[in-house]
Amino acid sequence: MLDVHPPEKKIHGVRDFFLHLFTITIGLLIALALEGCAERIHQHHLRDEADRTLQQEIRGNVADLSKVQNAAVAERQSLTEIIKFLQARRENKPYDLKAVTFNFSSSTLSDASWRTATATGALSFMEYARVQQFASAYANQELFTRLELETLDNYLQLSSHTFGFDSKTLSPEEAKAALPEVKNALSHLTAMNGVASNLQLNYQRALEGKR
Repeated sequence: MLDVHPPEKKIHGVRDFFLHLFTITIGLLIALALEGCAERIHQHHLRDEADRTLQQEIRGNVADLSKVQNAAVAERQSLTEIIKFLQARRENKPYDLKAVTFNFSSSTLSDASWRTATATGALSFMEYARVQQFASAYANQELFTRLELETLDNYLQLSSHTFGFDSKTLSPEEAKAALPEVKNALSHLTAMNGVASNLQLNYQRALEGKR
């Protein structure tokens, strides 16, 4: 808030009045200009800090997502092998199941910086195209996270079965019951891989600042 003080000396005549008014006007304009500069500097600082923090968060997410993508290769191979095994056992046929690991690797993708930048209004100081790059990345990240939770639920349902992947003990009925769930898990895992690949591209655009 700007304070305007009354003149210290008595005003004599119209000339003194207009001189004093001119002095006040110039002072107010200078004060407003300085205040505007200070505000712009503050906005630029918020913008640069938000951009830097978002890039740092995305770099961490890139590394975490890469680990999940690498692990998903073996996970899809295992599920494909298990499906072949269950299809054979459903027909009561023998199948030499190779050693498989029934594991699922989940990510820890963060969006804390994105939510903070949104809540503080820092995004409003960025260029529209720049905000769009970050928004696309985090929207895709949210889709990936939802798919990941659904896939994890598939794996948890499979792990609830009491049978093992043993051709000597697994009955055709058990194989038939488990087959749709394994196929569903593989379908979600494949969808995750597609979304993850697109997410990596969105991450890269946000880091490089490309439109």
